[in-house]
Amino acid sequence: MKKKNEEFTLQDAFIREVDEDLKNESMKKLWDKYGLFVIIVVIASLTLAVSYESLKAWYIQRAENRADAYAAALSLQGQARFAESEEALDMVINEDFGSFVELAKMQKANILLEQDDPQAGLELLEKIAQDKNVSSQLRDTALIKLASYRQDSASFEEMSELLQSIAENGKNAWNAVAKDMLATVLLRDGKTEEAKEIYNSLLKNPDASDDLKNRIRDILSVL
Repeated sequence: MKKKNEEFTLQDAFIREVDEDLKNESMKKLWDKYGLFVIIVVIASLTLAVSYESLKAWYIQRAENRADAYAAALSLQGQARFAESEEALDMVINEDFGSFVELAKMQKANILLEQDDPQAGLELLEKIAQDKNVSSQLRDTALIKLASYRQDSASFEEMSELLQSIAENGKNAWNAVAKDMLATVLLRDGKTEEAKEIYNSLLKNPDASDDLKNRIRDILSVL
């Protein structure tokens, strides 16, 4: 009986050994067949991970550089070094620094208007206002600023055409300001009743600021 048990034990060990060899052989065949593919996948995964981190670091650094360049231009302007500020803003514009390009153009227009070349500043504002690649918010801001400089000399028709897209859009953030400008031009031209109509509509406008409404009430009280 003992001998028989020993025979079974030897047979089990032999079977296990053969089975293990077969498994090893299968693994070898699988590795021979797919090993290179596995290595490529692992390397590709590691490369992708490294590339992503490198790309993210590069993007963050680039964004910081752009922000620093724009901040430097503003700092030069704050120090009344306007020529240097214009040069710095031109660099931001010419190097195509993403969203900072729009801001740089607007800031350059401000410098031109307030310092050495108002006509060039107005022309730049016109370009910004007409550029469909510029965000609508900045285009509207350019229109309002442009209108504010033309308010004393432009006709009501010219002002109305310039501000039409804003004045007719009740949801536009500049709507109340645009209508106030138009009412001011009407008063300048002696069209008091038409100006009053605009002013009264602004008093009912929940989006108009309290300061604007108070000023309108002061104007209406003397008309």
